Amino acid sequence: MRTAFWIGGGVLAGVGILMTALHGFTFPGGDVATHFSYIGADALPDVSITSTGYVAILMIITGAWLMVKANATAYKQTGGY
Repeated sequence: MRTAFWIGGGVLAGVGILMTALHGFTFPGGDVATHFSYIGADALPDVSITSTGYVAILMIITGAWLMVKANATAYKQTGGY
């Protein structure tokens, strides 16, 4: 069961990180480079999280929780030290 938690948590966290990087945020003026060329400033103050971004953040939190849960009692396998 612990191995399944480790693998599942790692997969969820990894996919969540990729989803956040690729589709998690949106800029109202388009890409940052395009926004910079038109306005002369970057769009970082205007960043908003998409619905995919919220799902990705939830996946990262769930994956981290699964990995912490899998490792919570690992010390018992070492004799309790």
